[in-house]
Amino acid sequence: MAENEVSPRGPASGATDASSGPKFARFIKAAAALGILIMLILLGAALTAALTAAETWAPLIQILRDVLLMILIMESILVIAAFAILMLQAAGFLIMLKTEVKPILDNARETTRLSKATAQFINSNAVDPLIQIKSFLSGLLAFLRELIRIRNLVASEEPRADQYDEPKTP
Repeated sequence: MAENEVSPRGPASGATDASSGPKFARFIKAAAALGILIMLILLGAALTAALTAAETWAPLIQILRDVLLMILIMESILVIAAFAILMLQAAGFLIMLKTEVKPILDNARETTRLSKATAQFINSNAVDPLIQIKSFLSGLLAFLRELIRIRNLVASEEPRADQYDEPKTP
């Protein structure tokens, strides 16, 4: 394949999508892993400091504790806000279901009912009479065929005039 041609699977660069969705998800995962790593390092350092020289590190540990409590409070506020947004989105979705999807379903039910009525009308006014006509004509054709066959049989059994002639003697 030439370099300037585009493969049917996508661009030649190997990117799966032009949007930054996968890159953004990878960035979020890396940031979360880095945050957890920093927290574990700080926790280990605080634990080591508290076990070795508690009197000298006590003010720093108290500051670290207060900072971590503030971070947890901010995180709690973010979780509560995210939950509120989720509830608003769910309410909007339910309203959309009630106002938009229900009329669509009602319209689909009406269409189904009308198509059923149309099929019944066509069946009773077009298909059934055609079937009856075809059945009658098939029966009539079979009757005529049998009548012709009987006439041929009867005609073949009647004596012909040349049968009663005297036999010729040589």
